[in-house]
Amino acid sequence: MLYEIIPPCVALADMISHFWTGSWDASRPPNTTYMVIAGSLTELTFAFGNRDKPSGLLFSLLQGHTERPCQLPVEGFYHLLGVSFYAHAIPLLFGVPAGELTNKILAPDLLLGPGARQLYEMMDAAVTMQQRVSLLSGYFLSARKALLQDQLMIRAIHVLRKGREEAGLDTLAREFCLSPKQFGRRFKAASGFNPKTYARIIRFESAISDCLHAPLLTDAAYDHGYYDQAHFIREFKSLSLFTPGDFRKLGAEQ
Repeated sequence: MLYEIIPPCVALADMISHFWTGSWDASRPPNTTYMVIAGSLTELTFAFGNRDKPSGLLFSLLQGHTERPCQLPVEGFYHLLGVSFYAHAIPLLFGVPAGELTNKILAPDLLLGPGARQLYEMMDAAVTMQQRVSLLSGYFLSARKALLQDQLMIRAIHVLRKGREEAGLDTLAREFCLSPKQFGRRFKAASGFNPKTYARIIRFESAISDCLHAPLLTDAAYDHGYYDQAHFIREFKSLSLFTPGDFRKLGAEQ
């Protein structure tokens, strides 16, 4: 699989983590399974079916931030384009609380509204993935909604994402001058998860790359704060449905 990450424009960087594309070997049969692993980001994904170039929109889906891995049967595809949103951007862009998308997979038009059909048509007609990224950027720039963000919790989310996932609830609450109960309630409203679950998923996300490239799984486990390799394997399988070893094999096969 050829995988590329594309950063968002500056105006969207506080809402969109990145765009991403994936293309599979055209000499092999198309993919008929869409795999979901645990993640702290909400994903809007478009699938295309042409072997040689990403054309012919097959389906799209909106996958909320989740702790529940699953595999979905889908129409065979060769190319994917995704938008990875921070959970706190969901109210701004879609007008619903982040918690309403937790562990859910929806048809995007349920939240995109009347403009969904036009967006699908533009995505289908575009020739390149870069054109589609530009179209999506324009769409979400114009879709900003005048809803108040909890800036304190957005800072708390960034604290966890920058390597403080081991900090306890009481410690974080004190840093943000809130009681643990207040902090937990406001954090969940902004992110869709309680702080402990969010930190667990962030640690898993940071370990994925090392799982693919580290010579020893034990090193990857300790580097990311797992008690031991057995703890790492249990957590990895719980959040992806794969052991780290099987996940490595999957990456090599694709």
